[in-house]
Amino acid sequence: MNNSNTKKKFYYAFFDAEYTCFMENDTFFDKEHSGELLSVGMVICDKRFNLVRTYYSPIHPLYNTKLTGYCKELTGLTQEEIDGAPSYEAVFQELYLLLQEYPVKEIFTWGNDAHTLRHDIEKNHKFVARRFRKIAGLLQDITKRLTRRIYGKGITLSLSDMKYICGMEHRTAHNALEDAKDLYRITRCCLQEKYDKERASDLETYIHNRDIYHQYKRFKKPPVWITGDSRMENRRKDGCDDSPDDVRPEESGDAPERKLKEISMQYIDALKKCCRKDDGTIPPEILALCDDVRSILGMESQDCPKLK
Repeated sequence: MNNSNTKKKFYYAFFDAEYTCFMENDTFFDKEHSGELLSVGMVICDKRFNLVRTYYSPIHPLYNTKLTGYCKELTGLTQEEIDGAPSYEAVFQELYLLLQEYPVKEIFTWGNDAHTLRHDIEKNHKFVARRFRKIAGLLQDITKRLTRRIYGKGITLSLSDMKYICGMEHRTAHNALEDAKDLYRITRCCLQEKYDKERASDLETYIHNRDIYHQYKRFKKPPVWITGDSRMENRRKDGCDDSPDDVRPEESGDAPERKLKEISMQYIDALKKCCRKDDGTIPPEILALCDDVRSILGMESQDCPKLK
């Protein structure tokens, strides 16, 4: 392609990245240098949203070179890919050359990748070339632009939510190139007014109910309850064992708990029946209360609003 002709054109770019991540029990992970880039994906299209180029590369981190199990599960990256991946500087040199060939004024992201990328530079790559830092400066979060175009206001939506509106599978791949492609597709769909308006309405209702549910939910995690043999053992240690010698711990402990759960389930059923609206729905604050009752009993939540 003639480079002089290419520069006269206008291009959009869509970017996504994956970063090192960990769970609290990953003791080998250097938390001081968390959030290192692991992979980048970019999609470039012309002003009519015709796809012209894609780019993807894993990146070898400087500090946390061993992936955590959580990170591998989330991103789908393997240790072999990361061990053989090019360096941060090599990947950004390729990105820089790509943006020279297809000049763009903005690189769109879903979420604040610009902040995360700058944080990675300052924390882990302080001496990176200035031309690579400028790439982070081109990143623009397109979230509010698209949500305002659809809803007339900026609301908190995930990339998977936007995929749902556009008739795509309601999940996020957590692969840098696939997510960049998804962002390109949903942007094209929304700007060309091809999204599903009924789904958009359903999604807004779901977001509203979900937010109210979490606002009223008090127990974010089930509390720890000592039951069965452990409870009886603690009673003995405390000198509080007043049960007859011929009664087994599970017999003395299970019956009251079963009775309490039975009564609680009856309460939940009665509460839902009493608060059910004419359209058959139950207010999300009532659903939150029902799940709090379950949490107190050590049971899993069941009533968090779901998107149909």
